[in-house]
Amino acid sequence: MKSIIVIFPYFGKLPPQYKMWRASALYNTDIDYLFFTDCDVESAENIIVHKMSFAEFRQITQSKFDFPIVLDRPYKICDYRPAFAYILSEYVKDYDFWGWGDLDVVYGNIRHFVTDDVLSRYKMISGYGHFTLYKNDDYTNTFFMKEVEGFVSYRDAFTQRRSMFFDEYEYKGFGDKWRGCHPEDCWLEWPFDNASKPKQSYHFNSMTRGWKQVIFEHIGNKLYMLRFNNGRLEKQESLYAHFQHRGFMKDKVTDYSHFLVTPGAIIDYPRHFVNLQLRWLCRNRSIMTMYYQWKDRILWKLKHS
Repeated sequence: MKSIIVIFPYFGKLPPQYKMWRASALYNTDIDYLFFTDCDVESAENIIVHKMSFAEFRQITQSKFDFPIVLDRPYKICDYRPAFAYILSEYVKDYDFWGWGDLDVVYGNIRHFVTDDVLSRYKMISGYGHFTLYKNDDYTNTFFMKEVEGFVSYRDAFTQRRSMFFDEYEYKGFGDKWRGCHPEDCWLEWPFDNASKPKQSYHFNSMTRGWKQVIFEHIGNKLYMLRFNNGRLEKQESLYAHFQHRGFMKDKVTDYSHFLVTPGAIIDYPRHFVNLQLRWLCRNRSIMTMYYQWKDRILWKLKHS
């Protein structure tokens, strides 16, 4: 089996979805997760933790480059994600694939989708900020340095104070460059669910697979997207789900062997009147959507006034 390590330099306050992320990561026992952090992250068999300050991580990063970099706040680390295997080479040298991800996600059975056959055929898996893997070889690990006309230079990304989204698609960064130069090496399936932001829809709509008014069920190492269609409950297995801009989510889970992710909270799976409760949790949340749209407009006006 090809080995995988996912890297998380994380400083500051953990997101409200962290316990959910951790529970789902622990179920993926054959994937390692590497933290560089000042947060209260407990190590486990497949969760490796290096405690350090943000300043110390910045020093490690700067030591790999012969020009002054800009890394003045934790969020800027995202621009350095494509260089993780280069910056942290001693930590990833024994793995076949390395990558990065977000903590506001819940994983399903990763190996069910990212099989050894997939890893044998492709060098880039996904390419999104919330979960990406790259083959661990010299060419791939230094590809971020390759200058290609029409794409953002790594020197520009590493010397600008503003976030350049160098790790994301659609910003002419690393992922776009790799996909443009090596399309045959890219696994671009979408078996994951990027849930809508609250200002787009408070209830979960899958932005990647088109289902609307959904919730998510996690049981064992499996993740399912749930919806009601013409009165019937439907399920679809997911690689992972990403819940962006939902800092208000409450974690109310007492048993992480079986839980639900709903628009406002992470809760235990119901024991009674299951179908009725699931139908209620999948309901339309139009009033809450209007609230977050109004809030977003007010904040935008205050910011630009």
